[in-house]
Amino acid sequence: MALLCAAPAIYAQDETGRLVSVQGAQQSNAARLAFTVPVGTNYTVATQGNQLLITFDGDFRFNFSALAGSPLRQATNPRFRRLGARTLVQFDIPADARTRDFWSGQFLVVDVYSQNAARPQTVSGSQEDSSIAAPGGTAPQPVDDEAAQPQDEQTAADDAATPPSGNPAGVGDETATLPTSGAQPPVREPQTGIEIRGVTAFTAEDKVVPVLPLEVEDGLQLQFPWDEEVGSAVFERSGVLWVIFDRPYKLDPGGLREADGMLKKYLTAAEVHDNKDALVLRFDVVQGQYFVVERDGNTWLISLKHTPAKPRFPLEPSRQAEGVQGQQIFVPATDIGRKIEVEDPAIGDFLVVLPMIGEGRGMAQEYSYASSQLLETAQGVVVMPKSDFVDVERFTDGIAIRTTGNNMLSATNLSRDTGAGPRANKSDFKRLVDFAAWRIGNEWEYRKNKSILLYELSLQPMDDRNAARWKLARFYLAHSRAAEALGVLERMMAEDPLLAQNSEYLAIRGIANFKQGRLEQAAVDLATRGLEAEQDAELWRGLVAEARGQYDAALEHYRRGKDVMGTYDDYDRAEIQLAVVRSALELDRIELAIRELDLLNGLNLNDEQLAESVFQSARIAAMQGQMDQALAQFDDLADAPYRWISARARYARTKQGLKNGDLTAVDAIDQLERLRFAWRGARFEAELLDDLADLYFDTKQYELGLEALRQGISYFPELAREKQMVARSANMFRELFFSGRADELSPIAAISLYYKFRDLTPLGSEGDLMIRRLADRLVSVDLLDRAAELLEYQVRVRTEGAARAQIAANLAKIHILNEQPQKALEIMRATREPRLPEDIDATRRHVETRALIELGRYEEAEVLLEGDRSQEANELRADIFWGSKAWSRFSNTVKDLLGDGWRRNEALSPLERLNLIRLTIALTFMEDRAGLIEMRRRYGSQMRGGDFAQAFDLLTNDQELSGRELGAIASQIASVEKLQSFMRDYRSDFSSSGR
Repeated sequence: MALLCAAPAIYAQDETGRLVSVQGAQQSNAARLAFTVPVGTNYTVATQGNQLLITFDGDFRFNFSALAGSPLRQATNPRFRRLGARTLVQFDIPADARTRDFWSGQFLVVDVYSQNAARPQTVSGSQEDSSIAAPGGTAPQPVDDEAAQPQDEQTAADDAATPPSGNPAGVGDETATLPTSGAQPPVREPQTGIEIRGVTAFTAEDKVVPVLPLEVEDGLQLQFPWDEEVGSAVFERSGVLWVIFDRPYKLDPGGLREADGMLKKYLTAAEVHDNKDALVLRFDVVQGQYFVVERDGNTWLISLKHTPAKPRFPLEPSRQAEGVQGQQIFVPATDIGRKIEVEDPAIGDFLVVLPMIGEGRGMAQEYSYASSQLLETAQGVVVMPKSDFVDVERFTDGIAIRTTGNNMLSATNLSRDTGAGPRANKSDFKRLVDFAAWRIGNEWEYRKNKSILLYELSLQPMDDRNAARWKLARFYLAHSRAAEALGVLERMMAEDPLLAQNSEYLAIRGIANFKQGRLEQAAVDLATRGLEAEQDAELWRGLVAEARGQYDAALEHYRRGKDVMGTYDDYDRAEIQLAVVRSALELDRIELAIRELDLLNGLNLNDEQLAESVFQSARIAAMQGQMDQALAQFDDLADAPYRWISARARYARTKQGLKNGDLTAVDAIDQLERLRFAWRGARFEAELLDDLADLYFDTKQYELGLEALRQGISYFPELAREKQMVARSANMFRELFFSGRADELSPIAAISLYYKFRDLTPLGSEGDLMIRRLADRLVSVDLLDRAAELLEYQVRVRTEGAARAQIAANLAKIHILNEQPQKALEIMRATREPRLPEDIDATRRHVETRALIELGRYEEAEVLLEGDRSQEANELRADIFWGSKAWSRFSNTVKDLLGDGWRRNEALSPLERLNLIRLTIALTFMEDRAGLIEMRRRYGSQMRGGDFAQAFDLLTNDQELSGRELGAIASQIASVEKLQSFMRDYRSDFSSSGR
């Protein structure tokens, strides 16, 4: 009877994730696959046996329907599944295939080269679960049972164990099978795969690492492709292979389930051992195997072989017993991962595991000591303490195992010996940071011990003094003389530039920089790769991060380094824990802050630390709503002898009073301004300036608010970026001079504010409009010189082309209003452009004509208007002819301007009244009595009242006027003609522009 064929490892179409189409093309010796994933998507391409594995970062769905029309020989049976935040695509390929991948336009192209063909497309009785379904989720019709290709019973059973689509990894369901549609369920053999225990379900947010089994020559290889660099430890104990990675990822066991038929020759069970700090795996292995650990990029390769194998780079411990109490063991090593503590569930032993980041670094044999046992490993170091008094610590250059509280660190190029006097034996190794030892005696012996160290330094040869300087620098640092320590360290660097690569030197310099307030330099020094595994360095990185306001990072560094807190004295432990409390409170992690604050109770705090602990307790009380307690503690600390604590207590009290309504904004400003002189520098002053700026803006004291932000930006650039002070300054400046808030200020105050913070003017049209609006306001109150300065800056610096030409015309108008026509003419001629829009060109021509008229250069003015027949040009011509006393031409021009409105008895505008009275004077000078009579007839009724009524009546009656009377009338008109003519129009232009 023909066997029903179970579906291969193909996963159901999922409606989530971005849909990606896959196209294929067959070449003579290769299959080409083209994926439409977004350009730049991170991916990896790998092969294992007859499998092609393509892993994409991101959540994708794949439509393989296009491959059905172009079957490929070298790549068959496509499927995909999710690996947490990544997606894995698999194809069957020939065992000898090689691949090439590259981007081509919008496609990721993968070529599979081989002269052989992959195993044929496996046909399922139902493909409802297949990722090669057509778009929309429609699956191909089921194939008849008799047409199905035969499989052996084991293959059918293995394939039937494929997990369902709702749980891609098959987590928690060891008997899950694929659903069928339109056919009878496939025949299942009893479960024969390896047992998988302890696996927990994961979501897209979880960090997940898959395990990919691959049969290799003479054995099995387990591949663990990581997203980041991790350390690993591998060892066998009582028939169980332990595989430990120093990152708490979850495991995707899908690869184990798919390959369980292959795995049975090597493994019988797999277990994920619960551990919050690491991924701990235990495999029940077949006896007689050896283990080899390799690394390819971030992928760890663990091979199980039947041929003997040892670590490629064996680690050898040494006994250190001279000059110390009790036994101490040191294992020289570099690139040590995080310390992991586990309990063997089968035997009950407690194990301390130190993974290694470099491959092939393990213990080639077992070492047994009175205090502990070092297990044989293929990778990493595993210590089994024999008593509760064994302490295991990791350092940059090795691992220390000791039975007492003695300090034990390795010796490196820079000796960790600290004492004054003869050098200690090189076999004595000390901690990376050991202030107690570096102080050399009591505090009151500082001067004596410094003299000894300086004397020792003077005895050394001039070209070999760095060893003595090293002692002196740490001595200074331990006594809180960071500046002196930095000076000595700088001298060491000048003599030996290679110290820039010495991690211990950088650690000490980083701590000194931190104590000196040089946070950027401290962060760089402590971030050196050689200190990555140093728990001491983690603590100091946490202090630096907290001081820089990176509170999440500070807590993470503390979590990694807190296991060595017990090696510090009470003062340093308190400083670290107080930094943790501050970080926790900034992140609203009140429970953590309370716990760390409680731990301070067991320490011997100095008075300053005790005062800060009370202050942090008051902050917690305020956050929990216990305001009476909080305010009482703030008040008590207001008079504390430590100014920085007193200032912070008063600051917190002021902010709380403002929040509760007990203080007005004005009162709060007064108190905060006083605090600026109580404590300066660091984050405190930056936050103070930030709050002051807000209060000043709320009380419409814009200049003081902008000045507070400017100081914050200047003094604390990094904190200013964090608080967006530059953006807030720019936004307020825009509100003032673009949105109109500056209209609340007097013109003098507005222009003063603008000039003080002119650097905040934005680029582009918005900034230009700000300047023009401010200039308009200055013109409206006759501050013409200030208005001209603003526009001159625009013309000179900010604009070009047509915009510059237009603003220059406005500037010339201001000069004319300010009775400086020569300046107007100069700016007009200095800003000429070859091609301008017609309206701008006409405006500039008229302004330049006005400047020439005011200068009395009438002929030039008349030439400039040639061909211009606009209303404004005729008005300018009237002024030209009036100024040049060309009465006849003036008379004709004005008559044209007045038109025939007199027929309709239309009211006259102020300019028309002025031109009419000037016309009657011109007719008088021309002795044209008939013309005067005609003017009286036409405009007598309109001129009976208003401006120039009396003068018009005198000029147009039948009486002869004397020269004196005529001169008096002309003088009266001259005194008001500018005010009534173009000046009024110019001012009107400025009052309406930009609004």
